[in-house]
Amino acid sequence: MLDLANGAKKRRAGGQVFGLWGDRMQLRNRIALMSGVALAFAGGTTAWHRSGAARAQATMPCDTATTPFCNSTVPLPATWAGRRFTLAQGYPATSPADVTPWTAFNPVSQPHQYIEAVLAYFYEGNIRPDVETSFDPTMNTVRGWYNAPWQDVGTNGREPAHGLTRERTSQPQELAPTQKQFWNNYAIGFYNAAGATAIGKMWANHGKPDPTQASNMPEGTVGAKLLFTTADDVEVPYLKGAPSWNVYIYKDVHNRFPKPTDARDKVAVRLLQIDIAVKDKNAPLGWVFGTFVYGGGPGGKPGSGWTNVAPVGLMWGNDPGYSGTGPLKESWINPAVKMPHLGYQGRLNGPVDNKISSCLSCHSTAESPEGQMTPPNGADPAPWFRNIPSGSAFDPGRIPLDYSLQLSVGLGSFNTAKAIQNTRDPAKRRLMMKRLEAIDRLPPRDGGTAR
Repeated sequence: MLDLANGAKKRRAGGQVFGLWGDRMQLRNRIALMSGVALAFAGGTTAWHRSGAARAQATMPCDTATTPFCNSTVPLPATWAGRRFTLAQGYPATSPADVTPWTAFNPVSQPHQYIEAVLAYFYEGNIRPDVETSFDPTMNTVRGWYNAPWQDVGTNGREPAHGLTRERTSQPQELAPTQKQFWNNYAIGFYNAAGATAIGKMWANHGKPDPTQASNMPEGTVGAKLLFTTADDVEVPYLKGAPSWNVYIYKDVHNRFPKPTDARDKVAVRLLQIDIAVKDKNAPLGWVFGTFVYGGGPGGKPGSGWTNVAPVGLMWGNDPGYSGTGPLKESWINPAVKMPHLGYQGRLNGPVDNKISSCLSCHSTAESPEGQMTPPNGADPAPWFRNIPSGSAFDPGRIPLDYSLQLSVGLGSFNTAKAIQNTRDPAKRRLMMKRLEAIDRLPPRDGGTAR
């Protein structure tokens, strides 16, 4: 669910990147720093090359130790007249005073009221009459919202119009009984100021991030994620009237395994899912996760606009040891929403998410080095459904990133880019890049492995 993940439960999307170095001598001379020119990985090739994106960034470098983080490394066509994404990266040193309307409700005994209060908080100042300009943090006059960095790399990295990353692909009948084709999905995540303070501390040194600074996010942190689908309202009727953004993504919206060199085009994507996560001391593990579906899912109410969403549910624990029969004790599943699938054994997950996982189980793997987000084929799933307290790592000896997959994935991307640029042996670099292409074949939430 909440990828707070552009990429997995999912691994993020995008067209190219690991920062382009002009030639091998430059690579050797800049080992200590991220290059000022974007390192672009040319999908099935084994060569670093100077792309259009790199040329555009040659005078405005990003993702280096001394420059801002990249917005996107996918170049837009010269004729593009739509939105252009700008990463919200002015992370505050301290969190300003803010309202916390969800604290009026108990997440365990009042889950419906709780999740609706969080959604209203996220919506405030973000919804505008112009759908295309909605959820642009630079236009919110109520409160600050921020994006996690380093979601711009790999096959699934940020597209340049709205900053969406490629998520798990929906298989036939996963979204609705009438769905016949595979459809690609894209998403963007946000953090409120409380969460952004931890991001800023972790990335205070752009060339040497310190994950321990985000091992226990501040109380009141809210993460929220908008997930859009390329699916149409013929195969998924409840999407009729959904807010739509024009984005620059892979043209073949049914291809489960795109390559960075595949053709892109202007594509309209529809709002499908909204994920929320709240750091709350009143929750047993310190975190509450919830998800919404547009239109209430199959058989839901017709309507239009951002507010026509219904909660799929809320969860505050993983129900370890659950046999698969009887009621879940640590989740609320909305009986009014009838999705074709939920998570493992009926635990909470959104329509885009992997049915072998759950919101909390997936996010509990956020750590450094990166963990495996979902159980591998044939593995005992029990370790993924433990109740792991906030501030604790999924795997022994690793640094927890407190249920933030966006930070975990971003740090993994940074470390991979640095490892490649520090590898002087051309044969080893080629092997590393081939491995990356194989890994990016499936986003982590689709069962893919960590970088």
